[in-house]
Amino acid sequence: MRHQKKNTHLRYGIIAVSFAVICLVYIVVLAVVQARGSQTKYASDEAGTRTVTVAGLRGEIYDCRGRLLVGNSTSYDLIYEYGAMPDTYAEINRALLDTLDAIEITGNTDKLCSDFFPLEGIYPNVRYCSAISDTASSEYYYLSRVLKRNGLDADTTAEELAEYYVKQYRLSQRLYSDDEIRDLMRLWYEMNRVNFGIYQAYTVAEGVSMELVTYIQEKGVEGVTFKTVSERVYNYPGIASHILGRVGKITAEDAEYYSELGYPMDSFVGTSGCELAFESILHGQDGKMVIKYDDDGNITEKYYETEPISGNDVWLTIDIDLQLAAEKGLAESIEATGSSEAGAITAVDPNTGAVLAIGSFPTYDLSQFSSIEYYNSLLNDPNTPLLNRALQGVYAPGSTYKVGVALAALQNGEISTSTHYTCNKVYPHFHNPTCLGTHGSIDIFDAIQESCNVFFYSLGEKMGIKSVTDYTQALGLGVSTGIELSERVGTVAGPDYRQAHNDIWTAGADDVSAAIGQSDHGYTPLQLSVYMASIVNGGTRYSAHLLDSVRNFYTDEAISVYTPTVADTVPISDYTYSTLIESMRRVVANNSEISRYFKGISVSVGGKTGTAEVTGKRDYALFSGFAPLNAPEIVVSCIIEEGQHGYYASIAAARVMEEYFNTQDDNTPKN
Repeated sequence: MRHQKKNTHLRYGIIAVSFAVICLVYIVVLAVVQARGSQTKYASDEAGTRTVTVAGLRGEIYDCRGRLLVGNSTSYDLIYEYGAMPDTYAEINRALLDTLDAIEITGNTDKLCSDFFPLEGIYPNVRYCSAISDTASSEYYYLSRVLKRNGLDADTTAEELAEYYVKQYRLSQRLYSDDEIRDLMRLWYEMNRVNFGIYQAYTVAEGVSMELVTYIQEKGVEGVTFKTVSERVYNYPGIASHILGRVGKITAEDAEYYSELGYPMDSFVGTSGCELAFESILHGQDGKMVIKYDDDGNITEKYYETEPISGNDVWLTIDIDLQLAAEKGLAESIEATGSSEAGAITAVDPNTGAVLAIGSFPTYDLSQFSSIEYYNSLLNDPNTPLLNRALQGVYAPGSTYKVGVALAALQNGEISTSTHYTCNKVYPHFHNPTCLGTHGSIDIFDAIQESCNVFFYSLGEKMGIKSVTDYTQALGLGVSTGIELSERVGTVAGPDYRQAHNDIWTAGADDVSAAIGQSDHGYTPLQLSVYMASIVNGGTRYSAHLLDSVRNFYTDEAISVYTPTVADTVPISDYTYSTLIESMRRVVANNSEISRYFKGISVSVGGKTGTAEVTGKRDYALFSGFAPLNAPEIVVSCIIEEGQHGYYASIAAARVMEEYFNTQDDNTPKN
């Protein structure tokens, strides 16, 4: 089956264009240097070899139906190449100023590279910037190197440094304005700092527009060349940001790790999400082009030492239509509460462990992430939009936990469908915990439907929480889901947890609290979906996973396909299974506050609501549901912080199921 990816010829075209640009750069350099010979003021005194890295394109990320989520686009870096510079200082200075003018005229000033220029003020009234007084600063470090490289004393003053540049590079006030002198000094200083020459180009601006490229070419500005750069493009800006993740330059902390893998230290690598998780798949292998020079700096030979190789593509289990529905539905649920500002939602295939959607609110837009202002706004947002609540948020499961308690009680023979407990609102033990209603004599079906606390208090006291957590852990609560992204495993309530934290578990009192999903229980929204999936598929816990397949960058051919992995199994009898499914059917069908959201779905839905008490906050709202009843295909769990009522969390789940059952009747690609 083919998918909507760009034409294969286009991918080859990108490689060809990139190679052509590189070749053109060096042809220009060769022509200029050979034409000038040794007249250049920067001629090398000795022959040598320069090795240039040619980046392999990064693999792209698709959804489960082949729709491009994260791709590549071509951008350009404006650089000065030594061999292409004019002959005289007057010509070079004019070229430098023309470059700055072109950058400003075309609106690319925000693309200028950061610099470490140490002078402030307008010539001749200059001073060192405040950073120079800090010997640990980058400005101080580079100034020391520049002074030494130019034969200047370590105690050279700001005025003396400025005069050096004015004299060395012919920056007369008769020829240039004070502003121009300042700009030229800045550029010359930066070229000194990077040791600009035959073996080292200087990058002036990164990611510039094609308008600037065209403008420079039309004006014929000397010395300027453009390096073709591949950048990430997000086809659904603001969607799936917590899943997809980001790329960035290798950090100092990771330098040793990537160095051992053979990465050049200026490589871009995955720093979060799928970009990080599947780095070894996506990352292309850089090639090496060798450039040889003679004594006069003329290029005598160039060849590939190693060819660049593109990375492979990753197809995720995520369905972008479900992802869109999940994030939109989550925002709708949160707005409906009138009190919440955050939440999370997850959807999984209960028969494979494939993750179909993951949403966390508030979220952010990866396409804006490079903006410092935008990034700082995210950092300062009290609702922590950078936090992936679906995998990193740990929440008490509330009444959704009662399904696991019922399963343990039924499987262990502690109760049957004919077992009744009497609910008079107050449980007459252990400081008299209460129920939300007075249910009278109640069986397991009604206890789950009405979410009767007293019924489950009774089971908690009778069984002890350890009898329950043996089941719920095997079903997925409090253990790793197996997903490839970073996640928290949460906490399992019980004596072991208390002992590990130098606290005491009080038998009876703590057991009854834990039996209704409170106490020390804390689980992620994805764990909640895995837990519910393990129940409704009959007791098999599959490892959650985002990787669907790895495919060749050019041909789309599958290199490997993920095989579902069984992480654990739990014995669930037909009797227990049918009891739980029927109970959860009633939760949805017999509660008008919930059923109204599922009326538009073409199959029957089951599920369980919950409210979790949180100290100092309004109750959190939860819902975990599945469909169809007779052969579940999808499980959706939603948590709304301070949502107060579980039915609010069911809104988002209903939106995902609507999308799944009403609009996804085939597996063909969609535009």
